[in-house]
Amino acid sequence: MKKIFLILALIMLTSCNCQKNKEMEITKEQVVKNIGILKEAGFFQNYDGLSDLKIYNKIYELRKEYYSEIFERPYEPNMKLDAIQIAQTDKTKCLFLDLEADVGKGNNVYEWVVKAYSDLSNGVFNPVDIQEKWESFEGPIEISFKVNDSLISFKPEYEDDWLHESVFKVCGKELEKRKIRTVDFLSDDGEGFGQVIAMMRLTMDEQNILENKLNWKFTSE
Repeated sequence: MKKIFLILALIMLTSCNCQKNKEMEITKEQVVKNIGILKEAGFFQNYDGLSDLKIYNKIYELRKEYYSEIFERPYEPNMKLDAIQIAQTDKTKCLFLDLEADVGKGNNVYEWVVKAYSDLSNGVFNPVDIQEKWESFEGPIEISFKVNDSLISFKPEYEDDWLHESVFKVCGKELEKRKIRTVDFLSDDGEGFGQVIAMMRLTMDEQNILENKLNWKFTSE
C-alpha cells in the first residue's frame, strides 16, 4: 500500500508542476497529437504498429485498470493529460521520483528504485536478487543486487523517509557502463522540480524532437 501512496503522490506532484494549461483545456485531440510526438521521440515502442489513437486507448485501459485496483471499484480515469503526464506512462523512457519516498524498514523503496532504473534502461540493466536489509528502523541499511554474476552493494545513509543519493549514483553508474544516455527533464522555467527526480532515456535526436516540438528543456550534456 505504501508504494501505491508513493505513486499517487508523484502523479499529483507532477500534475501540479508540469501542467501550465488548465486540465479542462486539454482536449483528446491534443493528447493524441502529443502521443504522436512522443512516438517520434522513441516512446511507446512496445506499441509498435499501433496508431496514436489506439495507443491513447491502451493508456486509458491501463489507467482504468490501475485506478480501479487502487480504489477497489470500477473507476473511470481522467485522460486530460499534458505531454509530460503521457510520457510518464512509458516507464522504459521516463522516470519521475519524489525523494521523500516513504523510505523505511519493510517498505522496500530502494528495491523499487533499482527496478525502476532497470525499467528505464528497457532491461539492458538487469539486476537480479535485489535485497534491501535494515538492521533497525533507523538503519544501518544495505542494498545489494547481482548483475552479470557480479555482486553490487552499497550502504545508503538513513535520512528519515527520504531516499539517499547513493542509490542514484550506483544505478546511474550501471547505466553509464552500458552506454545508456539519460538526461534530466526541467520545468518550464528551466529549473528542476525541487525534491523530484525527473529523468528520461533519450538519444540526442530524440531530445531535439522534444525540445523543438514540445518546447521541453533538459540538462545539457
